[in-house]
Amino acid sequence: MKAYRDKIQLDNAVILVILMAFSGWMSSCAAIKKVTSGKTAAGSSTSSSADYNSYTYDLSATRPKYTASLPATTNTAPSAPPVRPATEPRRTMPLVEPMHINKKLDAVLDTISVRNHAIRYAQGYRIQIYVGNERTEVDRLKRFTYQNFPELNPYTTYRAPTYRLKVGDFMRRMDAERYLAQLRQQFPSATLLSDRIEIRKSLAVN
Repeated sequence: MKAYRDKIQLDNAVILVILMAFSGWMSSCAAIKKVTSGKTAAGSSTSSSADYNSYTYDLSATRPKYTASLPATTNTAPSAPPVRPATEPRRTMPLVEPMHINKKLDAVLDTISVRNHAIRYAQGYRIQIYVGNERTEVDRLKRFTYQNFPELNPYTTYRAPTYRLKVGDFMRRMDAERYLAQLRQQFPSATLLSDRIEIRKSLAVN
């Protein structure tokens, strides 16, 4: 391929030299014609210009000739498609029991549930509405509580000679303070105390 390009460049150079020589020869001929045409009449100058325009030169003898050579093609057989490796059979994993029916988890939840049911008491709040020595007054306040606040359970403690009456089972202080504001309208001396309460009864308090 490189030798082919070199041959083309050499031929082009030869043609360029021939054309330059021919143009020089033409220019010298034109100068000679111009000198001789000054002595002739106007009619002869017109005929000389017509001769220049009708001048022809055959360059076929010096024109290089090329023979087109096509690159040799080799017929290659189509390659066979690549062989894929045999796929391994999928491994079947052992079935795992879902978490929501897992026996161990159920056992733990059952244990927690039993323990929660066994817890009856917790630390909370109660409202003390009476402190005094009169038992009849304690009974009257109990009846009042049953009639006006049925969700609040009364609790009476006695240490001679004093009676104490507390009502309610409150897990949250906020709930106890809401009832305290209502009870103080009837019992101005009502106070909020921290006490041990029953969890189930506290759920009935709105």
